[in-house]
Amino acid sequence: MAQHRSRRTPHAGGGISGLCLQLLTTEWTKESRGGSGARLRNTTPLAMVLPEPWKGAEDGTLRVHHVYFSERRRFLPREGAKSGGRALFEEVEAFRVERTDEGVRVLLDHGRMGVPGAHEWSWEMAGGRQHEELFRLEPGQWGRAVYNERLSYWETSHWGYCKHVLNVGLLHDASPDVFLTTEPVQEAVRKYLLRQSGPAATGSSSTRLSSAVP
Repeated sequence: MAQHRSRRTPHAGGGISGLCLQLLTTEWTKESRGGSGARLRNTTPLAMVLPEPWKGAEDGTLRVHHVYFSERRRFLPREGAKSGGRALFEEVEAFRVERTDEGVRVLLDHGRMGVPGAHEWSWEMAGGRQHEELFRLEPGQWGRAVYNERLSYWETSHWGYCKHVLNVGLLHDASPDVFLTTEPVQEAVRKYLLRQSGPAATGSSSTRLSSAVP
């Protein structure tokens, strides 16, 4: 990893500006919990280059870049992008990103998660609140939030697993590779031991939670 990376987004004419969300979702089954499947699954990244068409667009616009990695496609990326205009908030999976007077705040909705996002988990992990505030950002900053979950596929009665990584930036003239070449000013990781009856640990934003992912 390169040293002395900036914690501010770079300023270069014709770059990307606005509220940019990049969601990277990795989905797998028990077939990829170990061995070569797990090794392949663990190669999915924490960040990717943002779409080039976003360069030079109007500042203040909300945009979402979703990259999906599935066991079925051997974890090859499938990408999509959309614009939310000047919307005051955006919900992606169990994340909620809200604009504030100072910038944005990033929340985790425990009630929208799969197991362990059931109601009883929500109260324990969020201190009695369904929405847990992970961190806040000011203009020119970006942060990263991560959580994992276990899902029940009703059509097969089998279990699946997901890891969701959300990179959020209030960018101004940033390079499309900003999430790769600079460090987040905030980071919140909510990982769980998905095969036992409770969370691995609790913690605050900017602190990684140690746990085993199946």
